[in-house]
Amino acid sequence: MSTFNSLSKTASTFVSPTLLLIGFISVLPILYIANFYCRYKRYQAATPWSVQNKVVVITGASSGIGEELAYEFARQGAKLILCARRADKLSDVADVCRDKYGATHVAINKVDVTRENDVDRLIETIEASYDKIDCLVLNAGVSMGESLEDIEDFNIIKDIMNVNYYGSTMLTYYALPLLKKAEKPRIVVVSSLASVLPFVPMRTGYAASKCALRGFFESLQTELLKDNIFVTIAYPGIVKTEINDNRLGKNPKHLDFNEAMPAEECAKVIVDGTIRADREIVFTHLGKLGKILDGVFPDLLFYVSQNYVLKQISMDKKIQ
Repeated sequence: MSTFNSLSKTASTFVSPTLLLIGFISVLPILYIANFYCRYKRYQAATPWSVQNKVVVITGASSGIGEELAYEFARQGAKLILCARRADKLSDVADVCRDKYGATHVAINKVDVTRENDVDRLIETIEASYDKIDCLVLNAGVSMGESLEDIEDFNIIKDIMNVNYYGSTMLTYYALPLLKKAEKPRIVVVSSLASVLPFVPMRTGYAASKCALRGFFESLQTELLKDNIFVTIAYPGIVKTEINDNRLGKNPKHLDFNEAMPAEECAKVIVDGTIRADREIVFTHLGKLGKILDGVFPDLLFYVSQNYVLKQISMDKKIQ
């Protein structure tokens, strides 16, 4: 009898997961259709929406993705409010927006998103000039390039959180009244694949800040549904920008990957997704696959990711 019971338990343990897997696969087409329907309903609610004459605020607009976003929005006729800490760089970007892309409304604001007085003053300026914000693009950020045990000052982690997380969330808090005055406004968050697949070493503080950003805005977009404000979170992978040259930490070169996406290509994808009001924009085929695998086979994904990264580190050490 005990042998029979043991065999029954073994069979039950084997059959149950198998049946669950078969059941899951059988309903996949239904789930896919349901997901597509939900996406279509969101698209219906958020469109039509054109960039033309929209008041678009972009932080971190002096270089990299932010600069290219400014050019793409300018090309499509937006009224631009460009923000960054480097006023001289902002002025150069504004000139290109006007001279090359025909922008007729470009304002620049020297803003440190970690300073509440700067953020408050920015919102007051926008309210006086435009009385609304159609699209708030939260792009300001800093990266990291050092292992946790090698950090000499933990304030590096705090600095990253202040810019990447608190800077974006504080500006959003102050901007909400002006967003509510617009029709079908957008909040665009430039996050990172590091918040979806946070397995890359030397990025502890950076990954943490982007994970916090993701959690905040995924929660906020539910709160804002009643106001018809649409949140889009973009998850770029490795992009050719200055952020990788200006990482906080010792900036080890082995964190650089050869096949980085051009910033202008990244910006175009983000603007297209903004117009559609996509809930999220996950970059690269590997990023999309990784996001799926993380939900189904997380240990396998972690193993493959770590082996890939370790090989990259080993190769770079040989080159050096």
